[in-house]
Amino acid sequence: MLQPMRLAVAAALLMLPAFAGAQSTPIKGDAILTHPLGALARKSADLIAAGQFDALMALRVKEDQAEWKTASAADKKQWGARQKELAPTPTLLADLVRKAGQLTIDGDSASLEATTSAGMLRQMFTRESGQWRIQVGPMFMSAEGSGAASAPVTRVEGEALSSHPASAVVLQYVDLLHAGKLDEAIARFGSTKAQAEWKALPAGEKKESAAFRARMLPKRAEVVRLLASGGVLLVEGDTATLNLITMTPATEKNAKGSSTTVGIPLALEQGQWKLAQ
Repeated sequence: MLQPMRLAVAAALLMLPAFAGAQSTPIKGDAILTHPLGALARKSADLIAAGQFDALMALRVKEDQAEWKTASAADKKQWGARQKELAPTPTLLADLVRKAGQLTIDGDSASLEATTSAGMLRQMFTRESGQWRIQVGPMFMSAEGSGAASAPVTRVEGEALSSHPASAVVLQYVDLLHAGKLDEAIARFGSTKAQAEWKALPAGEKKESAAFRARMLPKRAEVVRLLASGGVLLVEGDTATLNLITMTPATEKNAKGSSTTVGIPLALEQGQWKLAQ
């Protein structure tokens, strides 16, 4: 579940402004590459290109690091593959930043963006205990229309989300997951690809993956609540990501509060929504 969780946040990032409140004066172009956050972005692209995901995880937020330690080998492999699929090469990242990069810092949050004729680059950062860490990305969506950028994105939320067919599938899936019946859940509600990948896993990895998914995905009652008050379904043609967003109120230590997003990838097969993983 590591891969869909964090990439769902990234999918939302491609559609929404990075910050709603006051922002610092953006840093642009070459100046970004000499900034500590620019260096962090370049290092992350280098590590993804090299397939060094353990090292990459050391640069990410603590929540991701904790999840990585308990993730199964299969989940780590899928997460890494998806990172490679979406991240720009180190050379492309530097080129996009030089041409159109904009780094905006807002307190303990920061966003790196670049939109050119080649496509869009997005990355988000969070400062934890005085140290900048990667929250999402780097992600690159080609302007040529490949991959997730090929179809218009439709947002579904509120009452429309609660009654959407994809939500019904997710609710039945989590029921079976928390009943210890992940084999049945994937057989009934998994996409063709998800079923094939699951069948190919060794028994030990299946057990690890089932335990990890059960920890990451809430039970039905909580999912129902999040669908109504903290959920967004991003539909792109025959694929979609259901984002369940939990908000943590501000405290004295964390004046802005925080949010956690669990993302569930879906695919439309023969007119029915299926879990893509």
